[in-house]
Amino acid sequence: MNEDRGRLAPAKNRRKDEIVGARRPQSILPLHLRELESIVTPVKTFILSLSLIFLLSACGRNPESLNRKGVEALNAGEYSKAARLLEKAAEKTEGANASEIWGHAGLAAAHVKDRKGDAESFLLKALELDQGNLTANYNLGDLLIQQNRFDEAAIYLEQAAALGSAEALEALAGIALRQGNMDNAYSYLQQARARDENVRVLTTLAVAGKGQLSIDESRMLLQKAVTMDPNYAPAQLNLAALLDQHRLDPAQAASHYEAFLRILPEDEKVPLVHERLQIMLQRQADGDFSRPDPVRREVEALLDQASTAAAQDDKRSALQYCLRANAVAARAQRTDLRERSLRAAATLAPDSARAHFGLGQFLLSQNRQTEAMVSMEKAREIAPGLAMTLRPGILLATDLGRKEAATAMLQAAEQAGAANPDLLLEIGDLYAEALNNDRESKRVYNVILNGFPDYNQRAEVQARLNR
Repeated sequence: MNEDRGRLAPAKNRRKDEIVGARRPQSILPLHLRELESIVTPVKTFILSLSLIFLLSACGRNPESLNRKGVEALNAGEYSKAARLLEKAAEKTEGANASEIWGHAGLAAAHVKDRKGDAESFLLKALELDQGNLTANYNLGDLLIQQNRFDEAAIYLEQAAALGSAEALEALAGIALRQGNMDNAYSYLQQARARDENVRVLTTLAVAGKGQLSIDESRMLLQKAVTMDPNYAPAQLNLAALLDQHRLDPAQAASHYEAFLRILPEDEKVPLVHERLQIMLQRQADGDFSRPDPVRREVEALLDQASTAAAQDDKRSALQYCLRANAVAARAQRTDLRERSLRAAATLAPDSARAHFGLGQFLLSQNRQTEAMVSMEKAREIAPGLAMTLRPGILLATDLGRKEAATAMLQAAEQAGAANPDLLLEIGDLYAEALNNDRESKRVYNVILNGFPDYNQRAEVQARLNR
């Protein structure tokens, strides 16, 4: 089989009659900046998912069986087999049901090398039977985009958009961007944002809206994007480039360049990003920026107060000032300043489990699991019986494959929380759920039953033992 796309996600968590579509490779729009010319923003197009529930009793068992097997093959990423089975099923089916099957036969064929022509034919058959087939309209538009047949693609994407597809609006914006029509792209993206505000739309809108948006408005869109998904490299890179180009906060620009390097350390733009990062660090040292950043100024003022309090051995006040700084940064969607504030909290209040746990939670939200684990372990070391830190720390340790560390954390928590049946119940649950250790979980449940005869959740504990 010659199949030119990646496999679909495993189907084990989906219903057997569910069809899913694979995302195709990113389209790329150059964003020409004065000092960083190779930044890109993706305009992704998608193949929609649509569940299939067919009532094919009038057509006999054969088409139903073919369709079911075709759906299973498509979900398993066996596109050639799926296209063959679904084509046969569609030929034996009539009406709206046939439209759905032809549409998904087209989806399967579009994934197979040398069957693009068949894919287009199948999708057109689907639309001949039902012009309101949203999935077929979208997928045909997507297929035509891949062949650079933009005017034809727009016809079907407009229909899909009229039927409610936000992804079709994104695809139409992508066509407009390729054709240099920024006004149309901006309009489509605004409509897409109204239907489904996501990180792709926010990032592309900030780029396409250069003529309509102020620098601060573009910055806010990109800051919202990196807050929404810190692992989305184009948002990190475009935000860094915007700050760089307009000589705004160099420390913030540096943090987003660094984030890009963490996400895509092998990308072809890495050498250029390293170069720009060094320039940002130098600008920061020289105080070379166009205007002060009011959010940074407010955060730094609070952190200065935190440092003063810590110098006076008032660790509680120091922590509170740091947490206030974090709140200011969070409201402004400034992930760079949130990290600055939370690291200050952990430094100035080193004996505060809350400070280390807060930093760990933030790092985890940024997909920085290894760094987060260091902070989580520190929080557990300081306060092993602190319930709020237990589950996140254990789940993170198991995600990182550190079962021994997770076990040690549970043992320390049990020792510290020996008088707390609620904490013991959580420990027993984590042995069972995170470590798959039924022996230890049942041991802890028995400790609860034997040691706390008046515990108000004895029935739930007994139920766990009996399962």
